[in-house]
Amino acid sequence: MLANAPTTGTLRPCRADSVNFDTTENIYIEGDNLEALKLLQETYLGKIKMIFIDPPYNTGNDFVYKDDFSQERRQFLTDSGQQDGDGNRLVKNFDSNGRFHTNWLNMIYPRLRLAKDLLTEDGVAFISIDDNEQENLKKCCIEIFGRDNVETLIWNKEAEGSSGTLKQINTTRRVHEYVICAFKNIKNTQFTKVREALKGKEDELYTANLAVNSDKENPEHINYYTITNPSGDSFTHQWKWGRDEINRLISEDLIYWGSDGHKQPRLIIPTDGRRTTYLSSILNYGGTTVGRKDFEELLSDGAEFPYPKPVLLIKKLIETATDKQDTVLDFFSGSATTAHAVMQLNSEDGGKRRFIMVQYPELIADNSPSFKAGYRNICEIGRQRIRLAGERIKAEAIQRNGASDLDIGFRVLKCDTSNMKNVYYEPSEYTAKIFASLTDNIKEDRTREDLLFQVMLDLGVLLSAKIDEVDIGGKTVFNVADGELIACFDDDVTAETVTAVASLRPRYFVIRDSSMADDSVASNFEQIFAAHSPETDRRVL
Repeated sequence: MLANAPTTGTLRPCRADSVNFDTTENIYIEGDNLEALKLLQETYLGKIKMIFIDPPYNTGNDFVYKDDFSQERRQFLTDSGQQDGDGNRLVKNFDSNGRFHTNWLNMIYPRLRLAKDLLTEDGVAFISIDDNEQENLKKCCIEIFGRDNVETLIWNKEAEGSSGTLKQINTTRRVHEYVICAFKNIKNTQFTKVREALKGKEDELYTANLAVNSDKENPEHINYYTITNPSGDSFTHQWKWGRDEINRLISEDLIYWGSDGHKQPRLIIPTDGRRTTYLSSILNYGGTTVGRKDFEELLSDGAEFPYPKPVLLIKKLIETATDKQDTVLDFFSGSATTAHAVMQLNSEDGGKRRFIMVQYPELIADNSPSFKAGYRNICEIGRQRIRLAGERIKAEAIQRNGASDLDIGFRVLKCDTSNMKNVYYEPSEYTAKIFASLTDNIKEDRTREDLLFQVMLDLGVLLSAKIDEVDIGGKTVFNVADGELIACFDDDVTAETVTAVASLRPRYFVIRDSSMADDSVASNFEQIFAAHSPETDRRVL
């Protein structure tokens, strides 16, 4: 019911919080992710190649969303301000609660129902989870995606050493978590083989000699030379390959120097006999310690974030599941590790992947280090991380190969109520004052760009589309995606301006009812388009 309940909300652009608003193809949505997923349905239906989410783990201390859509939609502002009727929006789900698992599943289920519809036919959702809800979440995914479309990966969260936060039990130490893979249709999905992280796999079972047998060595051979290991020890032999090939193997992390870096080099052989393989257990893609370091290296101002995922982990998932032009969605964005990973991978392989981040603006406790560093909600932390990560990644790319066309920006949109005034009142509420206020059906605090993005959502135009402001007949006109949509929300629009727009033959044209200069323009509106661009879909707000 929650997934299917309609929404009258919209997304409002915020240039002040954005980076490269006019040129970026990345989106950052601030607001409730259930509301945001509903708003994205028309525009991004079947267009998201990969979803990664790291939802709250339901440990008994985490917050869950209190979803209540039974109230009047005029209360939405209260909700978007992080409050329910009692002043709460995110509520603690204590493990002493008799509905401990139910509350968490009631939160995640409608979001996954909506998320599935956004996936391409060969798309996949990766969901990070621990033991508390792993089995329940898997059953939830089986119900939504189908039994054959759900698999589970194991992630070693101690890959780089203990984070000091792991649960110790009597017989075993839990050093792993899970990544559930939910495919839209597994028969359509083909993952890219990627080079597995190799640390921890380099014992003798998976390595081979780089040097020829000693009885066949020839000091005069072209491949007889010295190799120095990372610890400075030198080994002179006749090697199976020349220096260029050995250097390539070193650069691709396919040389084993021993666990202490002192041994003679050996060639690493992946377990399937090839140098690339499909993902299996995610053993060596960073752990919780690495995730924290990734975050702290960027935000060195004292900000904190609990258990951010390592960039390496998400980057490898993206590399496996996407092509270079695909869109990646994370609707529990948190510290925005996913956005960081998308930009990092694009810088490494020349990709043009786009990200859509969604994060609820959860308030930060005023006694926390993040609050003292100047942050007031989680969205502010996530956006700052993207800014800093983008600047660093671009600088490194320029230094490495001169590349400067990386998209490190993001267009911020915020969930809010509809731009249209409420016209539904009880009979007793009607007064002369109400009638006077309804001469214009647009709320007074809404801008032309607010209206434009609501129209883009309604018509299914990508929220990242290029937007040009042009002057036609003295009026400001928005040209979106090179004529896909043209909109004008100015007052006193004349027939000459309408005719000029019609001559551009856009796919959609939208104008406010109150924008037309007089009754003559209104009565001739359809005839003008019928004469100049009959195929244009015309809409009047």
